[in-house]
Amino acid sequence: MQLEVYYFIVLAFTVVTVRSITQNDLIISDGDQLQFLINGRESRTLTLDSYNASKLSALAYDPATKKLFFSDLRHIHGHIFSVNLDEESPHLVKDIVEKNSNETVESLTYDPVDKMLFWVDGFNRSIRRIRIDHDNDPSDEKAGVEIVHFLNDEDKPQGIVSDPCTRMLYWTNIYNSRPVVERSFLNGSQREILIETDLLRPILLALDVMEQRLYWAESLRNGYFHIMRSFVNGSERETIYRGLGQIVISLTVGDDFVYWSDYNHKKIWCLRKDGSSRSPLSLGTFRNPALGLVVIHHQPVNCTMLSEDGQAEKSFAEKSEIITIAVCLTGTCLILMGIVAALIFRVWKSMGCQRLAFVSNKNEDDTFPFHYFDDYSNSYAMVEKATP
Repeated sequence: MQLEVYYFIVLAFTVVTVRSITQNDLIISDGDQLQFLINGRESRTLTLDSYNASKLSALAYDPATKKLFFSDLRHIHGHIFSVNLDEESPHLVKDIVEKNSNETVESLTYDPVDKMLFWVDGFNRSIRRIRIDHDNDPSDEKAGVEIVHFLNDEDKPQGIVSDPCTRMLYWTNIYNSRPVVERSFLNGSQREILIETDLLRPILLALDVMEQRLYWAESLRNGYFHIMRSFVNGSERETIYRGLGQIVISLTVGDDFVYWSDYNHKKIWCLRKDGSSRSPLSLGTFRNPALGLVVIHHQPVNCTMLSEDGQAEKSFAEKSEIITIAVCLTGTCLILMGIVAALIFRVWKSMGCQRLAFVSNKNEDDTFPFHYFDDYSNSYAMVEKATP
């Protein structure tokens, strides 16, 4: 019984410790609601003030101002909105871009340096942006909306991400003849194709700024889906997971995990971003398929931590995590040593009791047979006397 308790303690200690140091906080667009998912476990609803949401989709977040940007597919008047998460609940919603006919918002990304919000208009095959005035929202839309890229008739832009450190813009283009991943500077200059071989439908895109890696998802017609990644220059491309039975509709990446939402099961999934996980972990089932998913980074990106070749150096947080894991492993080893010591003690104690029982050999009257010693003494005296 004691051994089973020890095993349970070790298992619980390991699971709780690993989960507590890896999961990022998320915001999820769940139908007409925005949901917080805290540390991969606790879910709560973000209460919006005087706003009748219909079908929330794309999300972007600015950790410097604690402002969340989101789009609403079916709102009558608005197209893109913002809400300050630093304010007390209920949170006031501000209209950023008014809705015009024949316009869509496939995905959003925010550049905190120039305070620019970018989005993909799939219907008009364009990438647009607007400068955000945090003090006087909403911005003057007529003067503020700019077209960064106006693509060809065959193009179908989908996912988009921006890099505040390298000043680059990345997006997926899923036109049927040749799907690609493209990039340019944030001002639209120097557009180029980054990845163009062995792509099927790279709809979703995410960026790990500190490691300078792109992540994308492909949902195939036969029910399979892939989660892939490469460096931002297209090198060292690899598939970190192949799955079946899911349609991936949103994607984001955190400190240790890549996260995505599944249309079929209405679930949020996570997988270690280095591909070391054998299978993804479900973080919960929601009322609706999550059309938007974004990591809540609590601090702005520190671009000084990037090395000259674009690779990230180990940050203080990464070093702290390594130390934490080492401490946890040490604690686990000590517990295992304690279990072994307890087993040895139990075996030794059992053998000692058996030996004591054999030596004592009590009589029925519960007394030790010390009277035999007198006979032994008399016999010894007789032998000594008979000896010449």
